[in-house]
Amino acid sequence: MHAEPTVASQGLRIRSWSRVALGCTAVALALTLVRVAQLKVAPPEQLDAAAGRRTSERKEIAQRGEVLDRRGRPLAMSLVGYRLYCDPAYIYESGWDKAKQAAKKDPTAVAECDPFRDAAIALSPVLRQTPQAIFEMLRQNAERRFVVLAQDVDETQIEQLRELDIDGIGMESKLVRAYPAQGLASQLVGKVGFEHTGQSGVEFALDRELHPVDGHVRALRDAFGRTLWINRDDYVPGDPGTDVRLTIDLAIQESAERHLKAMIEQSNSGGGRVIVMDAQNGDVLAMADILRERPGWKEATRDPARRIHPSLGRNRNFTDPYEPGSTFKSFVWARATQLGVARPEEIIPLPEGGPYVTPFGRVIRDVKYPGSVSWKTVLVKSLNGGMATVSLRMTHAQMQDMVRDFGFGQKVAMGIPGESAGIVTKPAKWSNYTQTSVAMGHEIAATPIQMVRAFSAFARPDGAMVSPRLVLPVGNDGTPVASRSLIDPGIARVAREAMQGVVEEGTARKAQSTRYRMFGKTGTAELSVPGERGYDRDRYTASFLAAAPATDPKIVVLCIIDDPDKKTNLWYGGSIAGPVVRDVVDEALQYLGVPYDQDPAKREKPASKVATR
Repeated sequence: MHAEPTVASQGLRIRSWSRVALGCTAVALALTLVRVAQLKVAPPEQLDAAAGRRTSERKEIAQRGEVLDRRGRPLAMSLVGYRLYCDPAYIYESGWDKAKQAAKKDPTAVAECDPFRDAAIALSPVLRQTPQAIFEMLRQNAERRFVVLAQDVDETQIEQLRELDIDGIGMESKLVRAYPAQGLASQLVGKVGFEHTGQSGVEFALDRELHPVDGHVRALRDAFGRTLWINRDDYVPGDPGTDVRLTIDLAIQESAERHLKAMIEQSNSGGGRVIVMDAQNGDVLAMADILRERPGWKEATRDPARRIHPSLGRNRNFTDPYEPGSTFKSFVWARATQLGVARPEEIIPLPEGGPYVTPFGRVIRDVKYPGSVSWKTVLVKSLNGGMATVSLRMTHAQMQDMVRDFGFGQKVAMGIPGESAGIVTKPAKWSNYTQTSVAMGHEIAATPIQMVRAFSAFARPDGAMVSPRLVLPVGNDGTPVASRSLIDPGIARVAREAMQGVVEEGTARKAQSTRYRMFGKTGTAELSVPGERGYDRDRYTASFLAAAPATDPKIVVLCIIDDPDKKTNLWYGGSIAGPVVRDVVDEALQYLGVPYDQDPAKREKPASKVATR
């Protein structure tokens, strides 16, 4: 017989089984926690794909720096825009799911279903594209999960898309570069690409300063993609780019472009350039560059990049040297006078009624042959014979030193891409022929910015040329960066008086202003057409380089008119470039608040109608 279990033994057995159950439960819980930790830290690929991402990271867009004019008016700025994208695979799946649901009420819904066709028809009026083009794009990318539909969408398109509510369509925020000046100084300011990096002009040259550093934010999401938590360290704000303030003044820039464009059209020219620079501190106040293609013409200058976008064109004030012609004579005249090889009132022997022939047999031609005149009159009347005569009194080294001292053959180095150093004959190939050619502004090529820089020496009391600048430094104090003195103050004063005579009685009479007196020098150089040897004697580069007011120069202005049509009877530097400089000087100085310095009696006199060169 078995003994009946006692109460004590039953209690002991219960406690033992309880301990075993409790231990098993504890082990199971521990294993569960380990498994949860394992799945959390290193989940299998299948589970990770099914569960979806637990965190999301979003880029925080930082703004690119603004490009401003000297008064703080925006030339280039960034706005928040949107890029339209789609998920073709999701559009297809969602379309079929809707068709299957609709088939419960309409048996023909599945048979008539074509998700890509329906999406293309709905998107066509919004994207302003044909339904067929959108359909083909969706069909060709049917397996892809991200396809850009439009790089830029406006507010109207955004509202229309919201009303359509098409599954698989989304918008991504992006920065859009805007140019409020509407094309003013386009070659100078430049342009950015799709990635908001500079492609040309200041946008390219100063891309490091302007370029922002985007931030990011990382968030923990639930299974439905809703944000649960953002750690403090998971938010990194963006660092915007630095604003750049240019020396350009929009009002003066508009004036320069307006007058230049009007003269180009009036003379049926191939283009033109204008630079306005502060004579005392080197600030470039305006820089215009226009090219114009004429039907039936073999243009001497082309810029295919402008056909893509005007801002992508090269800035010819830096990149395209030209033969300055007679405008170069002012530098030769000043250096020859300073060296003492000729005095302002000295009579230079020249033949009357015919060209001057150099000792080595070169014939130097002029428009008129007045005979022997003073060295000062040689500059006023722009006499090639007189310049050639005195140039042969200088040594080759002295002429070469003059060219180098005034900065020719050397880049201005303002950071603009593609700048040319110009063209100067090497000393080893320098001859008497070169000597006389350079004295007349031939056999040498300079960029417009080099010419303006060199001419500033005549406009400054210390006779030193100032370094041009395009960007105002932070905390700008207006202090110029000038070279050593190139012209003695006395020589500079006589040169200014002579060049004032160029405007009042010489080759630039059409540049006379009724408001401000100026001094300057005209140039009319024969043009060399690419692909042809030598010069075309019926095609020219006309220019006028001046400073004003004459007694206390504030600005230096250069105008170049490229290849004017002789049929318009406007092709000499004085008659075509002179009036542009006159009008720009008048408007710029009035805008800057400079008092008139012209004799009131002369304000009533009309401009001379005599053709000048």
